[in-house]
Amino acid sequence: MMAPGAEAKGESMSEPFLAALGARDASLASAPEAVLQARLCLIDTLACMLAARSDPLPGVIAGALERSGASGPATTIVSGVALAAGAAALVNGAAAHVLDFDDYEIPGSTHPSAPIVPGLLALSDLREVSLGSLLAAYLAGYDAIVCCGRALGGYNHYLAGWHATATIGPIGAAAGAARLIGLDGSQTAMALALASSSSGGLKLQFGSHAKPLHAGLAARAGLEAALMVEAGVTASTTLAEGPHGFLALYGSGGTAAPAGPSAMETDPALRKPWPSCAYTHRAIEAALELAAEPGFDAAAIAAGTIALPEPFFRVAGFRDPQNPAQARFSVRYCVAAALFHGVIGPATFEQDALQDCRVRSLMERLAIDAYTVDGGLEDMSPAHPDSVSLTMADGSTSRATIADVRGGLAKPMNGDDVSAKFLDCGGDAHMLAQLLHGDATLAFRFRDLMEAPGR
Repeated sequence: MMAPGAEAKGESMSEPFLAALGARDASLASAPEAVLQARLCLIDTLACMLAARSDPLPGVIAGALERSGASGPATTIVSGVALAAGAAALVNGAAAHVLDFDDYEIPGSTHPSAPIVPGLLALSDLREVSLGSLLAAYLAGYDAIVCCGRALGGYNHYLAGWHATATIGPIGAAAGAARLIGLDGSQTAMALALASSSSGGLKLQFGSHAKPLHAGLAARAGLEAALMVEAGVTASTTLAEGPHGFLALYGSGGTAAPAGPSAMETDPALRKPWPSCAYTHRAIEAALELAAEPGFDAAAIAAGTIALPEPFFRVAGFRDPQNPAQARFSVRYCVAAALFHGVIGPATFEQDALQDCRVRSLMERLAIDAYTVDGGLEDMSPAHPDSVSLTMADGSTSRATIADVRGGLAKPMNGDDVSAKFLDCGGDAHMLAQLLHGDATLAFRFRDLMEAPGR
């Protein structure tokens, strides 16, 4: 067997970026605010997984993996199905992301929790894990994702066409798993390097099953990378820098060296109030604001315009969505549904809802103004707002403009908001209390959580 932490001949463990990530101080995960946010991210991710039980994709993936011989001890969100750890992480990662209800972060433009959390849940079914150690591991994974996002040039990596959840997600998942199983700094750097060999995935997959599958594949890749390094597998750890390195090939030049406090303190995760692409959310909020006006009648809308930055529309631009996955990435559908129904929720994106002829008719009356942004554009920047403008049949007009996205830094979802989301998505109050208030020493096993009375 190869010795854990061994290096291939001629390689150096002093490589700055991966070594710095691997050696990040574990005490960064003990800051009270960071730990609270980790709890909320865990609760929010479990909420998304529970809500995904209504979607067929997790079951389809689990069935395919079962038929391939991947049965094992790790619990999945699919009732009655347990798989090998990596396979369970894949299923649960896809489930966490399939409704596009899961959290996101700005520096890397990823959905961080969907890749990180499922691997930790799988490990909790294999080893003795405390709630506190799981939260610390989550923060290590989150930190790695944000640091990688910065190093790749931030939003430019995403704008180039990469689905950052699929490229950076495996590295974050590996960092989290490495922390939970107790790898040292050198081993962690090697796990990150190994996981980066699975980095890939394009935004052109948005609107298909492949997008949520990206999150599951990232979860599996990161978990298995950490476990393989623990067993003695090695990888090059000099792959980040240089003209042919990871940062140059995938990025556009950012801040390479991880430094400073926990990323959760400086760049916290942003959580979603609606199950659709974040680039639809400001327009949804504008539409809901208009729909709440006294006497509003969606049937009386003669014409309307949705204005948003062109790069955001490029992602959320399905003009005639034919399935739920496309509808989540159709700002025009989301706005029409919000105006007509006055509410957005999981039922908005069911297949029957997409065929509502009244919403379809309203969509046809909504024009798109995908405006050009001069200079640099930051992800979800309030400097470049969205707006919805309406002209009614009687000639009257109204307009709502939203700069700060709900759930974002200026309007965050707090503990009460996340708790309500968890309960709405099928979680129970006892489970919520354990996750929100449980002592750090509390034994945590995903199987026990899912088999509790009422589940």
